[in-house]
Amino acid sequence: MRRGGFILLLGLAIGAAAFASIYYATTASCRRMLSDPRPELAWLKTEFHLSDAEFARISKLHEAYLPQCEARCRLIQEQNQKLEKLLGSVTNMTPQIQELLLERAKTRAQCEAEMLKHFLAISRTMPPDEGRRYLAWVEKQTFFNAQPMEQRPNMRQQSMGQHAH
Repeated sequence: MRRGGFILLLGLAIGAAAFASIYYATTASCRRMLSDPRPELAWLKTEFHLSDAEFARISKLHEAYLPQCEARCRLIQEQNQKLEKLLGSVTNMTPQIQELLLERAKTRAQCEAEMLKHFLAISRTMPPDEGRRYLAWVEKQTFFNAQPMEQRPNMRQQSMGQHAH
């Protein structure tokens, strides 16, 4: 009985040691990125093969861009809240709603333009091939990821049990 208990404990200890070793080996790169001063950007350095100098320039660009981006996001959120409030109190289109929709669209377009300028500036700090690859990736993630109105299923066809193709 003692021998069986000893073998069981030894097996558990070996299993725990194996788990810990595998865990630390497979999470080493993630833990290294999290210890970086800019962990949200650390993946860029690895993914796009950036030198320390290139990464430092990108980090500086990112720092300068963030306050402006946050301000635009706050403005869009405020406009969304105003629109939600207006829509909750009417059953018809009003000039006020139309004006707010146009203002919100203009703000979103300005936001996208500034974001694209930022992405282009970052791509120019990278080696040319990596910069092109970065631009293709961010454009797909930001500008072409949302489903445009013209590609959404037709509501009339959907309500009849059919789907637009």
